[in-house]
Amino acid sequence: MTAITNIPTRKYDGYVWLSDQKEPETLIQKEFSFEDTKANPFIIEALLWNAEEEISIMVRHTGKYHIQEFKLNELPTGHELVEKVYLPHRLGDKVKHVYFQQLWIPEPDAFCAGMEVMTMKALIFTGFHSLTEKH
Repeated sequence: MTAITNIPTRKYDGYVWLSDQKEPETLIQKEFSFEDTKANPFIIEALLWNAEEEISIMVRHTGKYHIQEFKLNELPTGHELVEKVYLPHRLGDKVKHVYFQQLWIPEPDAFCAGMEVMTMKALIFTGFHSLTEKH
């Protein structure tokens, strides 16, 4: 994905942090549109998870937007996902835990006689455990 305005409007769990705000806007099963994104205030960071389509979108702004999209149902053959759970910071009272998946992919390694070793390729945001969920 090359432009922030190309991110589809969907219901997301996650957050969007604008440059003129002290804290991000937390989204819990809330539709969000990037169509009206302006140059200022710009989006510093966004982590979005759509559970229905198993799509994770991660946005970072470092002078320009860097957008990564992961479709969990289209990951490479032989991949492994390892769940990581973190405590939230500045995400409000409704978020109890933040979930990520480490994406590990087998690759040949010159230091292991060319045998394949698992290499971590990405840390993928996969939503929240909110206080409104029943677990």
